[in-house]
Amino acid sequence: MATKPPRLTVVFAADAIGQLHEIWLWNAEHKTPALADRYGDFLKKSIDRLARDYSKGRAVSTRPDLHYVRIRQTTGGYAHVAVYSIEPNRVIVLHVFHEAQDWERRLSFNGGEDDHS
Repeated sequence: MATKPPRLTVVFAADAIGQLHEIWLWNAEHKTPALADRYGDFLKKSIDRLARDYSKGRAVSTRPDLHYVRIRQTTGGYAHVAVYSIEPNRVIVLHVFHEAQDWERRLSFNGGEDDHS
């Protein structure tokens, strides 16, 4: 029987918190505040699953020290991408990008200065 990976604590870096807020603002402005709330909750719950599912992410091609997961609410359409690092006892969510953004390129210019607070 396969052993489950240990449950880690999920921590959101300041950039990820700001990006989630920007996603909420966009949805509230272009859709409705209620939809923004539902989608924000969906994103946070999906990201919180990294506590157990952190090994399911893929390595970022421009930053092999980082991993990412695509988060999509419905089939078709765009998704969001949560970028994270794995430490011994925690998953640090560094960024949440819209997949249409050139997010891998943006990470390659960061130079490793991600905020791990």
